[in-house]
Amino acid sequence: MNKIPKAFQKQPVQHADIMDVLKKLPDNSIDMIYGDPDYNVNIVYDGRNYTTKFDDYISWYINLTNECMRVLKNDGNIMMMNYSQPNAHLRVKCLEIPESPAYMVEEYIWVYPYNFGMSKKKFTRAHRSILHITKSKDNRFYRNNVAEPYKNPKDKRVLKLKAEGSRGRMPYSWFENNLVKNVSKEKTIHAAQIPKAVSKKLIYACTEPGDTVLVLFGGSGSECEVCVEGDRKFITAELQKKYVNLIRARLRKGEIPKEYRWKKSN
Repeated sequence: MNKIPKAFQKQPVQHADIMDVLKKLPDNSIDMIYGDPDYNVNIVYDGRNYTTKFDDYISWYINLTNECMRVLKNDGNIMMMNYSQPNAHLRVKCLEIPESPAYMVEEYIWVYPYNFGMSKKKFTRAHRSILHITKSKDNRFYRNNVAEPYKNPKDKRVLKLKAEGSRGRMPYSWFENNLVKNVSKEKTIHAAQIPKAVSKKLIYACTEPGDTVLVLFGGSGSECEVCVEGDRKFITAELQKKYVNLIRARLRKGEIPKEYRWKKSN
């Protein structure tokens, strides 16, 4: 039985606050949750800056995660991307306390080349933290969906694994992908995008066709597009009307419409 409200099935791209959307979702109704929240570092989205005091941000982040845990199915997965400091606070204050509903919390790292250091007295930050959170030991995880070529394909042990149906090795807990730069074909008018290669790996590892993914923040619509391309259902929320229009137009056309592509004047 599908627990997803009909309003979300009819219009999965909601012009709304994600907290309001979460409140309307039943317990144990979502197969996978993908989160890439604002990092609280003064990014401006279509003229709006959501940066606030750090303690207030962490309180919001904890509330968001608790609601995500409630709507997640018992065999589901959450992938929550952020910088290391907020994710560390989330672990200590929410996910790894005795009363936490989390069963497993693993951390992965996305690294990317970055040419401009922000400080002369510390190494350049060029990575994001991704927390993989489950509610039980029986979370569904699909190795073959994201398998990578074996480093030693002629090894006897590898040949045996391939004979048993393995399509490749499990990806490492870190992976390298370039940022979506202004010259990228993926670049839209949105202020901050995650490469489709990154979200695709996370989403496909946790889902099969027909599953429902809650994309917490619609943004440029790239994660929604990943879901559609892989026959996954999705629900997302986006506060900015301009980005809602971008996502809906992108999904309707099957590509980024010309008027929503990044231009030098943006």
